[in-house]
Amino acid sequence: MVQSKTIQYVLFTLALSLLFACGKTSVEIDESTYEPKIVINGYLYPDKRPTRIFITRNFPVGATIDKEKIALADADVSITDLSDGSVHPLVFNGAFGFFESPESNWRIAYEQSYRLQVNATIDGQALSAASTTTVPGPGLQIDLAHSVYGDLYYRQKDGNGNLISPRVAYRQSPDAAFYLLSVAGLDASVESFIYENPVGTDIRKAMERGANIEDFQYRAKWTRPENRQGDLSVIEVNWYMIWFYGRYRLVLYAGDRNFYHFYNTHKRVQEPDGNLHQPLFDIEGDGIGVFGSAVTDTVYLNILKKP
Repeated sequence: MVQSKTIQYVLFTLALSLLFACGKTSVEIDESTYEPKIVINGYLYPDKRPTRIFITRNFPVGATIDKEKIALADADVSITDLSDGSVHPLVFNGAFGFFESPESNWRIAYEQSYRLQVNATIDGQALSAASTTTVPGPGLQIDLAHSVYGDLYYRQKDGNGNLISPRVAYRQSPDAAFYLLSVAGLDASVESFIYENPVGTDIRKAMERGANIEDFQYRAKWTRPENRQGDLSVIEVNWYMIWFYGRYRLVLYAGDRNFYHFYNTHKRVQEPDGNLHQPLFDIEGDGIGVFGSAVTDTVYLNILKKP
């Protein structure tokens, strides 16, 4: 789900070195504002083995960062299944830079709670962080009969001249805090970019100004649970989310509270009046980031060029 992880971690952890001030639109930053933190980025999914649990560290603003030292490879990381108290140590996968369970038969269960515990040493300081997630219940399902997916011409119209937007119709999952639809262009490139877009955006000019393909390739849209039982909910994929011809992977997430808090606050750290605040991390101790869980379902879309 997350792309360019190393770059995102660096930007994310540097931003968190800010000294949050009340009622000001600017802050002063120096070495005294830095506190070493364990940075957690991991999600659990039912019926799957725990993997891709990224455990990294933050750095002072202005520090020279050695990418080889971002991951806390020597950290002591474990997940406790709170349903029976069993503790499952995680091991570091050096090829990909994340922690995972070595137990091939261990699977995460629906509606169960799991506690992540991390102990690590950063800059000579012994730190610890913990977080608990409760996996949403089963039930999430994309209803293909009422969704608009598969082959679709760019900005296709119906017989009355109205735009036909891709959409995902779905049944909700019990106890989910929110629903997130991730839209990923699988064939994104300068050559496949839709230059005939209504706003006249040219990716080549955007890249000259510092943008990259990923800025257009990945989009997301979220909604809160609706008070309904049995009926379908719908998330539309607006055409401004589509920038390339070719295949798209649409992943629908029914996320827990931790996932919801992090997603909706980690980029919104300043209020309209200038007040700055810390994102909601749901992590105890010396940690920042997110340890969440979600139920998922996937559908694919293929955007065609008009003949």
